[in-house]
Amino acid sequence: MILLQERMTEMLADGTNDTAVTGGRFARVLPQMGELIAVFLALAVLAIGLQLESHCYSADFGGDEASHYVSGLAIRDYLMSGFGTSPMGFIRDFHSHYPLIGIGHWGPLYYFAEALWMLVFSTSLASVLALSVTITTMTALLIYAQARQLGGRSAALFAACAFILAPLVQAGTSELMLDIPVALLCLCAMFAHARYVEYGTARFAIAFAVTAAAAMLIKGNAACLALLPPLTILFAWRFDLLRRFTFWLPVPIVAVIVGPWYALTYGMVAVGFRYHWGWDYVVTAGTANGAILFDTVGPVILVAALIGIGVTIARVWRRRVTPLLSAACALVFADWIFQSIAPAAIQDRYLAPLLAPLLLLAVVGAATAATSVKRHLRTPRLVTEAGIAAILLLTIVPAAIAVPQKPTFGFMSAAPEVWKRVPANNRSVLIISNGLGEASAIAALAMYDPHRPDVIIVRGSRLLGGGGYNNEDYVARFKTVSEVTAAIDDYAIPLVLFRTNFPGAVPWSHVDQVAEAIETDPARWQQLYRSTDVNPPVMLFEVRGNERKPMDQKRLLTLTAPKS
Repeated sequence: MILLQERMTEMLADGTNDTAVTGGRFARVLPQMGELIAVFLALAVLAIGLQLESHCYSADFGGDEASHYVSGLAIRDYLMSGFGTSPMGFIRDFHSHYPLIGIGHWGPLYYFAEALWMLVFSTSLASVLALSVTITTMTALLIYAQARQLGGRSAALFAACAFILAPLVQAGTSELMLDIPVALLCLCAMFAHARYVEYGTARFAIAFAVTAAAAMLIKGNAACLALLPPLTILFAWRFDLLRRFTFWLPVPIVAVIVGPWYALTYGMVAVGFRYHWGWDYVVTAGTANGAILFDTVGPVILVAALIGIGVTIARVWRRRVTPLLSAACALVFADWIFQSIAPAAIQDRYLAPLLAPLLLLAVVGAATAATSVKRHLRTPRLVTEAGIAAILLLTIVPAAIAVPQKPTFGFMSAAPEVWKRVPANNRSVLIISNGLGEASAIAALAMYDPHRPDVIIVRGSRLLGGGGYNNEDYVARFKTVSEVTAAIDDYAIPLVLFRTNFPGAVPWSHVDQVAEAIETDPARWQQLYRSTDVNPPVMLFEVRGNERKPMDQKRLLTLTAPKS
């Protein structure tokens, strides 16, 4: 975005009041604008096609994306109906009704963007998936705009399409996740710092600082940007910049913007780490990330990127520094180093920030190979470049053909049926499923609640189980079926949305206990709804007797309130 803005500024810069000159400039600008718009639409069609192939528009939210949806929904509803009241009070109350808000474990910035998007469009599944595809396409367009300057249109199209086709990007486009937005802002931060290295002006240092802070307020892995400036200095061999005040200017800016948030929430984030700090993790993560990257882009693109890195280093030796390429090398290694040290988890999506700069370096490698081939075979340069770009793109096509289908848990279709049957005097629903199903059900019920925050949704893992973050150390609270039934009756919960343990998540004992209670006393557990689109099915039960009891709202809200 920064480079596009700068490019447009240069194209539109006039410097004179001469109408003919101005008209000439616009005559040159319009074709370039038309090209970018056409490329954006083409990339959007590709990304939407992959979304449709994954069946994500008919699937449920799963895992983290369910929490991302509810968090954005909470801010949207605050802006709509709670603005002027205490934001913390509103969020805590919202969480007590839909206990899935992730603000604190993740930064708040993307949830504000999501909320604004929902205000303009809607809170529907199609709306938030359109947001995901827009961010993916914007990132790919930025890659195209810069790669076109490095290796021509063919190479630029290869890089933009390869980004969208990469399996980890496909997954992020078909979900409501934070990794592609972080990758977009990391790319913008890289552009800004490359401009700083080139011009040394304060405005680019400030642009880098603000963009980096924004990325870090979305998700903690954007902290890899702290490594970008020193590594860029190393790859550009511009140690003279260390003596400038402007080089250090981002440090206090980021500290002021991001520091308080990280200080307040680090404890919440750290409990979610899957590993421990140490050399053992570095070895494990480094090896695993290498395998992930190999599977993501394939050996041919990796070789092209390595050639691009070699070209960058060679230019530095010859004192022909290219700041953008130095910054691209720096971001690749910054993300790799950070993900190999910070023991949060080992997942392919955590490497999203390095994918765009890696593809830019692959373009440089491909352009270098094209020059060599042209010199030896005497083929037209355009044909050579197009051929090499096609070869590189074809190496990633097999992954694009095998688009994984997003799982459907059945709660999205069940949610409207639940609202038809909620008693007027006791508006509470208990969710009984394993981890993926529980989160999916809460997000679906929140989406379809016509009067948010209205119904109190009780997590089975909170009432009938216990554990830490993500309930990884889950334990069942009760030993017998009668104790489980007594706990449900104690809170007078009238409706239970149930799906038995299913593959894809760790099974929870209380789910089997409730299944046994239903089987033992079918007269008391009246089935109101049974899905037909998934197996095992989603079922809605009314616990006879509880529907006539008044809801103890204060006690239920205490049960479902956030722990921190």
